[in-house]
Amino acid sequence: MTKFLFSGWLLALLFCLPALAQEVTVSGRVTSSDDGSALPGVSVQVKGTTRGTSTDASGNYRINVPGDAQLVFSFIGFANQEVAVGNQTTINVAMQASNNALEEVVVVGYGTQKRASLTGAIANIQGRELVNVPMANLGNQLQGQVAGAQITNQNGRPGAPAFIRIRGVGSLNAGSDPLYVVDGIPVTADAYQAIPTTAIEQISVLKDASSVSIYGSRGSNGVILVTTRKPSPTEGPRVEVNLRYGISEKTPDNFELMSSQQKLQYEYDLGYANSYVADYLRTRNIANITSARPADLQPIWDQLNAQSVNWLDVLLRQGKQHTETINLSGGSEKLSYFLGLQNYGEQGINNGSDYRRQIGTLNLEFRPYKWLRAGQTVNFSYRKENLLRDRNNAQSPFRAMYTYNPYEPEFNPDGSYNLTHQGFSISEAIANNTENSRTINGLATGYVGITPIENLDIRSTIGLNYIDVAREYYIKPGSILDQYVGDPNAPGNKTDNGSTTFNYIWTNTAQYNFTLAGRNNFRLLGGTEFTKNSFKSYLLTSKGFPSGNVSTQDNASTPLQTTSGKSDWALYSLFARLNYDFDQKYLLEASVRRDGSSRFGANNRYGTFWALGLGWNLKREAFMKDVTFIDNLKIRAAVGTAGNFNIGNYQSLGLYGYGSYGTSSSAVPTQLANPDLTWERSQSTNLGLEFDLFNQRLRGVVEVYNRDTKDLLLFVPLSNVTGFSSRLENVGTMNNRGIEADLAYDLVRTKDVRWTLRGNITLNRNRITALYNNAEIPNGLSRYVVGQPIDVYFLNRWAGVNPANGDAQYLNKNGEVTNAFSSGDAVTLNGKSPDPRYYGSIFNTVSYKGLALSAQLYYSGGNYIYNNIWQTLVSDGANRASQQAVFALDYWKQAGDNSPNPRPTGVSRTTDRFLQKGDFIRLRNVTLSYTLPTNLLNRIGMGRATTAGSQYGGVSFFVQGQNLFYRAAEYKGDPEVGIGSGEGNANALRGGLISIFSYPTVRSYTAGLNIAF
Repeated sequence: MTKFLFSGWLLALLFCLPALAQEVTVSGRVTSSDDGSALPGVSVQVKGTTRGTSTDASGNYRINVPGDAQLVFSFIGFANQEVAVGNQTTINVAMQASNNALEEVVVVGYGTQKRASLTGAIANIQGRELVNVPMANLGNQLQGQVAGAQITNQNGRPGAPAFIRIRGVGSLNAGSDPLYVVDGIPVTADAYQAIPTTAIEQISVLKDASSVSIYGSRGSNGVILVTTRKPSPTEGPRVEVNLRYGISEKTPDNFELMSSQQKLQYEYDLGYANSYVADYLRTRNIANITSARPADLQPIWDQLNAQSVNWLDVLLRQGKQHTETINLSGGSEKLSYFLGLQNYGEQGINNGSDYRRQIGTLNLEFRPYKWLRAGQTVNFSYRKENLLRDRNNAQSPFRAMYTYNPYEPEFNPDGSYNLTHQGFSISEAIANNTENSRTINGLATGYVGITPIENLDIRSTIGLNYIDVAREYYIKPGSILDQYVGDPNAPGNKTDNGSTTFNYIWTNTAQYNFTLAGRNNFRLLGGTEFTKNSFKSYLLTSKGFPSGNVSTQDNASTPLQTTSGKSDWALYSLFARLNYDFDQKYLLEASVRRDGSSRFGANNRYGTFWALGLGWNLKREAFMKDVTFIDNLKIRAAVGTAGNFNIGNYQSLGLYGYGSYGTSSSAVPTQLANPDLTWERSQSTNLGLEFDLFNQRLRGVVEVYNRDTKDLLLFVPLSNVTGFSSRLENVGTMNNRGIEADLAYDLVRTKDVRWTLRGNITLNRNRITALYNNAEIPNGLSRYVVGQPIDVYFLNRWAGVNPANGDAQYLNKNGEVTNAFSSGDAVTLNGKSPDPRYYGSIFNTVSYKGLALSAQLYYSGGNYIYNNIWQTLVSDGANRASQQAVFALDYWKQAGDNSPNPRPTGVSRTTDRFLQKGDFIRLRNVTLSYTLPTNLLNRIGMGRATTAGSQYGGVSFFVQGQNLFYRAAEYKGDPEVGIGSGEGNANALRGGLISIFSYPTVRSYTAGLNIAF
């Protein structure tokens, strides 16, 4: 990697000398032909070269050009214009508005295409649309932007990643994450989510077979392409500075916890004496709490009420976040560059939670000759995070903030930590049981491209992705946790673990474009790709530390565990694509890819994936010429296949485990070979309609899709005579189908005012269509059942409270009401699963001159969430020693009561009583921004506007709120549930299936400043 970077810098030095030529200076002004207003940011390019400039805030430009040059003027929303310089030194241009959206260049697999020529379902987001979103993770910043992409934050932890599902859940065991590609190189999710938005030019989300099949065995769950900002040659360097500062807090709950007074009364009514009351009763010689009258207990109740605390206030704080970014870009005809540096810091809303990240980006392009070019992109990030124990036990601060009683103070009168009713102090644990992680992520690509003949482009690219992760967890000697789980003769415990991942990819492509008979346009692409991935891990654990200030492993007295591991995989691919259009009217795209993977069985190691897409630009037909209200109308259809290879590296092989037998070494079979194991395959069809109406005032895309996934990977039970309990096999099928739409309408569009309303919606239906022997496969609270959505809930059914005696009632398997609970009465709850049936966003943007106000509403529904938090807080007396919700007070007390909660028996059953609809709507974002007037900028020497298509210009300020409000009709708590907790079991980590206790969702307020000059 070092040699490669050095070579890149050497090329920069060799080819940065500009060519000498006879030149003239041309200047002028660019305006709109509609109203004569100045157009700032228009690209003024010398045709056939990379030399160019842009108009300033008043529409003026100046450029040195050869005398025989032609100038090309381009600007988004206007038709390109070409003007021959000749002997002119002043050239003024009036540009005409056009349907330029069709000319937009979209990044696709292994290349780019104009939007007008696309046959696939591809959503495109410009980096500038995300740059002000105050989130550290790129995945979360995309939420609601793309129809068909369901994006849910895993939790509110600073820097936490997102669950991204494109057109539904695509697999049972092989993962449903999309493939991430940065600057043409497939990368890990970690590398993708570390890219700062200020370094992003655009993001393309590939959703259907026509667009994803070129990625073959890795494309079945969709593909997200990130293109970082490429160097743009200008007449001088451009500097951009972005500053952000914000504060954050927990989103409020839609329920209340008991006050100290309410909780003490609740305990008394249930006949429970906490430790304070029990001690008080002993000193008063009262046998038990049921023998005491309220008047007897009033003194201790007054004392406890006086020391009442709100544990949400104790364990939470006002979070803070800041971002400082500086970008430098520029260059010449031979060499151009983009350099970006960013520092991000976030103090989490939970005590002890912090996140820091530094990122550097360097992109270079060299153009020594017209036929030769080379370039490199480098992105390096370093991040460090102080973590909290995300476990559903006493070590979790997220559980403690809800379950510690309000009468339990943080500290005892002598200043020591109060152990609370759990025998544990979470405040002491945060201070003395520290956990942190450090991640170094390096991503580099380098390419050389040649054009040996006209229209033939040959390119070779090497990509490297290196990730180094290290984690430390230290239980200090003498800490409370150490006293519970440690060794008194060797106090303290330390764990160091980590991993390194190195991904190498070499891609070679050749593309040839040609036209026959003037209107038959062809584009042929062929390529090869080789990927090699290596992974190494280690784990060190020891005990016996002399001091809490000494935590390195060499200071421990007793090593406990030392392990390491390594694995690798490889993938080799051949691919080709044909694009054809007749007069840009009739479109055809065909692609094929052949993959060979080391992960699969010897009999099924290779697979072929294909796609065919068709399109019809109706607006170019003669019969549409006089239909003036239609600016663009295109129908497209696609069908094709893709695969999913995300399984373990050695699942197809027969494996042995090594150990000892007496004093000798031994080998024991641990996995049965499956030489027929292969990747999951999906075949999808897509129908799309694109339109622009009324001078592009109304714009929209509607898609209908169907995806069938077969050869699902499942562990199939085996006969005991084999010596194994199960084996991974390809035995199931699943279907996702749906409709998605994205519509925008300009309610007002004048010179000074623009008001745009935009919305998108996705409707998705998921069903498992086949399993081995049509078996119902248990998965904790859910099951895999043929004819049902993935992870359909499997629970006992709640039948309310018997008003006569207060008993909890249930339905047995036959649907009959009973007060006898039996786990054998659990049934499949038809259609109830954790995945939403619909989701989307509504955007409202209003701008007046330099002032702009935008808002985003995000909504989701049709899903169900098992609310374990609510079960814990409304526990029917099972958790009477812990804090409870006020709602728990509404329980049956006497015959005839129609109460929602049964009489407290000290038993809480897992039933669909706590399965709640996850429908919600959230005010995701509100932003108010102001861009300084151009005349003021001109006076202070900052009137230079942005280059067309770039991200910033001038000086602007903004204030913003994130997650300001939510409304959930049925769900108790914040309904946007990612992981249940960091438990590590399948139910807790399955997105949206169960809410336990995890890092809470965050509401934030941010102010920022953007400067470009």
